[in-house]
Amino acid sequence: MVRTLSHEAREKMLEAAAGVVREVGVAGFTVDEVARRSGVAKTTIYRHFPDPKQMLVASLDRVLVPPPVPDTGSLSGDLLAYLTSVRPLFVSDQLRTLFFEIYAAAMRDPELREMQRALIAGRAGPTMAIYENARARGELAPDIDYPTLVENVQGPLISRSMSRPSALTDAGIAAMADRMLVALTSR
Repeated sequence: MVRTLSHEAREKMLEAAAGVVREVGVAGFTVDEVARRSGVAKTTIYRHFPDPKQMLVASLDRVLVPPPVPDTGSLSGDLLAYLTSVRPLFVSDQLRTLFFEIYAAAMRDPELREMQRALIAGRAGPTMAIYENARARGELAPDIDYPTLVENVQGPLISRSMSRPSALTDAGIAAMADRMLVALTSR
């Protein structure tokens, strides 16, 4: 007889896993610590997640909450809304470190890289909506495709978060959105 996997146990382990990854990052993440914190037996954890990397990615999915899809009616408004919604990720030392740690770990581990790509792809909705809405409104320069939009939005945000996260204030975000708007509309 096949045993049903407990939803309650899964929730406990994922909540504990999210706490572990927030506190110790990707490198310090262990099934032993998740089991200790959740009170869920390791055998149960492995029934839910045969590969600990799957549980790591599932916990990251809880920690790195996807931003809302902006639709303000203008590219300028959408950029500002998006940047404002992701600012907490980039100003929090803990979340910013975790975000970059995921990329570093994925570069060393091909299996984790595929899971990380799927995690990131699942969060492309906001930037894809910005692109599609701006394209439909005729706001983008003709040579701007989706990857170029992502580079112009994510690049400055990531760079600023690494060099001067304290500059990601309301005024700093507004100025960044203005620079992005110029880059995406003038050609």
